[in-house]
Amino acid sequence: MVKRVLAAVLILLTLVSAGCFPARESGHETVVTAPTDPMTQEPTAAPAEPASEAPSAEPSASPEPSPETAAPTEKPTELPAKTPEPTFTAEPSVNITSTPKPTKTPKPTEKPTDTPNPTKTPKPTEKPAETPGPSQSHTGSAPDPGVIDPNDPVLMFAGDLMCLSGQQYAAMSSAGSSSHFDFSPSFEYVAPILSRADLAFANLESTLSPNFPYAYQQTMTDGMPNCNGPAEYLAAVKAAGFDALALANNHCCDAGLQGILDTISAADEYGFIHTGVFASPEEPRFVIVNIRGIKTALLSYAEFYNGKEGCVTSVGRPYMINTYSESTVRRDIEQARSAGAEFVIVYEHWGREHTHVPTDIQRRHAVKLANAGADLICGSHSHTVQPSVWVEADDGRRVLCLYSMGNFVSSMSQDASKDTFITELHIHKDGDGNVTIANEIYHPCRVLRTYGGKAFVVMPTSQEGVSASVRKELDAAEARITGVLFGER
Repeated sequence: MVKRVLAAVLILLTLVSAGCFPARESGHETVVTAPTDPMTQEPTAAPAEPASEAPSAEPSASPEPSPETAAPTEKPTELPAKTPEPTFTAEPSVNITSTPKPTKTPKPTEKPTDTPNPTKTPKPTEKPAETPGPSQSHTGSAPDPGVIDPNDPVLMFAGDLMCLSGQQYAAMSSAGSSSHFDFSPSFEYVAPILSRADLAFANLESTLSPNFPYAYQQTMTDGMPNCNGPAEYLAAVKAAGFDALALANNHCCDAGLQGILDTISAADEYGFIHTGVFASPEEPRFVIVNIRGIKTALLSYAEFYNGKEGCVTSVGRPYMINTYSESTVRRDIEQARSAGAEFVIVYEHWGREHTHVPTDIQRRHAVKLANAGADLICGSHSHTVQPSVWVEADDGRRVLCLYSMGNFVSSMSQDASKDTFITELHIHKDGDGNVTIANEIYHPCRVLRTYGGKAFVVMPTSQEGVSASVRKELDAAEARITGVLFGER
């Protein structure tokens, strides 16, 4: 019996040791189950290794992980992941062409290409050009100059005489000095035209003050372009054939009160007739010039000063700078007529920059100027060519209005700012003493950035003996200019 019990116990122990019965104690469960099923421990083990696991998994992860898994890793882990991993710094060079995101990075490079659209800020100017359209549908055509009476006085008019930093650098180069300036190369090709005038008149859009930084030394003042240059500029302007200067414009206060006085002194020193800014209240608001027996009044007004008119006190402002108002112009023209003026010319600084289209205010003011007694209106400020039109005055007179003649010379980069022209008018006095415009002639010009080693050269579009490329540029400029000029006739 004892032998049978011992045999049964031995069999039972053999079966247990062979694993035929599962162990029930919790201690054994832990020991037995842990090696066989390690994944059950992952929730507790995972936080111990996220830093090493997640980064190594993320770069090699295929696009399949759901956004929900990716998102948490991107927020907390992406920054640490990218720092330790040189693979990501190297990978862009491989992925630029393949991954869409690197290909989108060039789009920032396209916006820098759009930055030239500041140079295409003239697109505001070019669009108006498309409206009248040089080679498109402009309704008018150049006027027939008619029969020219050699006894009639010849008057010529030009737009803005700018004296910007680019021109000043070029003038120092021409003079071979850092303290002297030679601007004469700019006017070499237009001087033969201007020399035929009995009076040549233009807008000097610069102060000339040695007591204020020149434009090449300081391009901006109070957030606006600084248009101040050396008085030597007038030597070249005079040699080109100009006789008279309009001084009222939005840059006449750039160099302050002293700059106004210095500019007046420079104009006197170089022998110019001038009007628009004044040193004393006793000076008349106009100048009368006797041109071959015809007394011609010259007046100049500005409609704004870039907010710099504060350099002149409220006491000095009414007489030092000529600001447009309908009543002021009417008073001045009446006084000029009383002083014997037979023909009245008004330079008006008005409108909007970089457009070929006159504003509604320009159009209204043109009518007011005509009704106030002006016989000719010469506009400036837009730095672009604008139409030439005839305005009907209330008294029946036909008044020629040149809304803008553009920059006559400048170093501006916008293409439209390089188109310009000279207006040539012959005035005639009949037996009754009435003075009218007998002939109307236009000389389109183009400011060439460089020509023959010279910078900012104003060249008539009719110039002969130029290269094929220059000929092409001049012909295109002439088409644009005439298209705008006569587009409203």
